[in-house]
Amino acid sequence: MIRDRIKSTAKKAALKFFGMEWDASVRPVDVKKGVASTAAFDPSLIPRVVDGSGDTPGPKHRDDIGRTWLASQVISSVSPYLIDMRHPNECGAGLIQGARLLPGSQIKSRLDLLPEKEMRVTVYDQLGSDDASALAEWLRDQGWHLARRLRGGYAEWIEHGEPITIPAPPEGAAYVVGQQVERKNGGRYWVQEAGPGAVYTLWSEDGSFQIGVREDELRR
Repeated sequence: MIRDRIKSTAKKAALKFFGMEWDASVRPVDVKKGVASTAAFDPSLIPRVVDGSGDTPGPKHRDDIGRTWLASQVISSVSPYLIDMRHPNECGAGLIQGARLLPGSQIKSRLDLLPEKEMRVTVYDQLGSDDASALAEWLRDQGWHLARRLRGGYAEWIEHGEPITIPAPPEGAAYVVGQQVERKNGGRYWVQEAGPGAVYTLWSEDGSFQIGVREDELRR
């Protein structure tokens, strides 16, 4: 019964969020079945707030955000600032659409990348662990009061077929996010970001990172 109420509330919120209240209210009623007819309804307008644990928590939860709530924001282009805190080798097969890879707690030294403090921020790792929760809490303590952990992490996200981005090298570049490389002056790193002009951000296993590394500084 409680679950039905939660689903009903989520449905109403989704209808309002996507501007579908009018569509839902005017659909013709099938007299025999006593339900709204789907004959003239466009299925592509149905938001991805569906059955499953990702229905909750919603945006008003103090610590977490659920998968389907975040998915509805991503596909409607009102996504929060997304921080992917996974190891780079976990990201070669995909990131949540629009996410920025900032492994571990790197964001703590790169707060200049964050949006204004009244904007939403979502942190995720592979499984929705305590590490992601702790980082979101730390961000709230710094003033980003709408920072939240994605409950279930990336694993639940892809399990339900939500939108992702597959990293690809920029034009003229040889390396891609998640690939391991070696600098000519020594040291092995992971590609964290690959930018225009074949310029990279590299991440080391010790948590350090190097910005603006040119491709000609890497050993092929």
